Amino acid sequence: MSCYQQNLRKNVIGKSMMSMLVPMALAVAGCESAAQPAQAQMGGGPPTPGLHAYTMGHSMNSNPPDLLGGPFTVTASQTNGSTRFVLPGPRFLDPSVFGTPSNPVGFDPAPFPLLGIPVEMRNTADGEFTFVNKATPFSDFYEVGVGSVSMTLVDATAIDGARTKDKISFEATFQTPDGVGYRVVCNKPLAHGMAFPFFGGVVTNHLLHGGTGIGTRLMPTEFTYAAFWGVGDIYREGKLINADHMIHMMITEIVRGDNYSLQFDGGVGNPPQGITMHLMIPPYKPTPQGMVPDPLKTMFMPFPFVKKQMMAAMQMAQELPAGEREKRLARLSEVKEMMDHTKEHVMHATQLPEGAEGKMYGQPFMHVMFGNIQMKASR
Repeated sequence: MSCYQQNLRKNVIGKSMMSMLVPMALAVAGCESAAQPAQAQMGGGPPTPGLHAYTMGHSMNSNPPDLLGGPFTVTASQTNGSTRFVLPGPRFLDPSVFGTPSNPVGFDPAPFPLLGIPVEMRNTADGEFTFVNKATPFSDFYEVGVGSVSMTLVDATAIDGARTKDKISFEATFQTPDGVGYRVVCNKPLAHGMAFPFFGGVVTNHLLHGGTGIGTRLMPTEFTYAAFWGVGDIYREGKLINADHMIHMMITEIVRGDNYSLQFDGGVGNPPQGITMHLMIPPYKPTPQGMVPDPLKTMFMPFPFVKKQMMAAMQMAQELPAGEREKRLARLSEVKEMMDHTKEHVMHATQLPEGAEGKMYGQPFMHVMFGNIQMKASR
C-alpha cells in the first residue's frame, strides 16, 4: 500500500470525526513511495486532480533547487500584542472558489477541510451553496487576547524535496479564552508536503489558499509574505502536552472585514491594509509513515464561548431590515443545529477511555491570529 493510500485510510476512511475537523496539510517525512505516479497511488484509478501529482513527484528529489537570488530571511515579533483566538463555527462558501450547485468546483479529494470540500458537505439555499455542514476553524467567532511571538525564517529551498535548506526558529505564547497559557515552539521545517507543496518548509511572497490549490480552500486567496510548515512542541502552563507536532504559520494580508468576518476572495484587501499572523495547530504529528492522529491535550472547551458568539450574531441579525433579517436568522438556525451536533460529538469523544480511537481532550485544533506583528526581511 502506498503512503498516499495509507494516509487516505487513516484520515478519511477509518478515523473519527476529529479527523474531519482538521484544517491542515497532509505531510510525509521520508515516504519511499511518495514519488510514484498519482494513478498508481490511487490504485489504478484516474489521476488525482490539483497539485497532488506535482507534489509527490518532487518529494524524493535529493537536490531541490535553491531559491533564485539566494536565501531570504524574515524576522517577525510581537510583545504582549493583540490576538484573536478563532473558535469553531461555520464557514460560508465563496462562489468564486466553490461554484454553485449546478456547477460545483473546488472539491479536490483530501481529508476535510484539507483542500476542497465535497459537494455533499455543502449546505444549499436558493440555488447557492451556503456553508459547510461541519464546524471549521475558519469561522467568524473569536475571543480577544494577548500574545507574543519571536520568529526567524530562512527561505533557501525553492520547492519540495527529500531535504531542505530552509530554517525555522519560532516561539509564540498566548492564552486560550479560559485564561490558560500556552507556548508553541517550532524549529524543524517539513521538506515536502503531499496534497500540495510545502516549498521546503518555508515559503515567501506567494499566494496561498482559496483558488490556488495550496492549502484549504476555506481560507480566501491571500498574499502571504511568509509561511512555514514544521514540527514543534506545545506547552500548557509550562508542561509539554504535544511533542513533535504539526505547526503551520502564515503572515498574510488582512483577510477579515467588518465584525471580523472572513472575507470571500473579492473582499480581500479591499480596503484593509496591513498584516496578520495566523498560527494553526491541528491534532496531527508527522511521522515516516505519514500523518498520525495526535490529539491536542489542551482540555479547552470552546462551546460556552461559541454560545456567546451565537447570541451576539442573533442580536445583530435582529437589527437588519425585515427581508434580510429573516434570511439571516434562518441561516443562523441552521448554524446552531450544526454546532449543537458538534458539541455532542466532542463531549462524547472527550469521555472515551485513554487510547481509544477518536479520543479528544477539548477543542481539536487551535487557530490563533496575532495582530501587532513587526516584520523585516533581507537577503
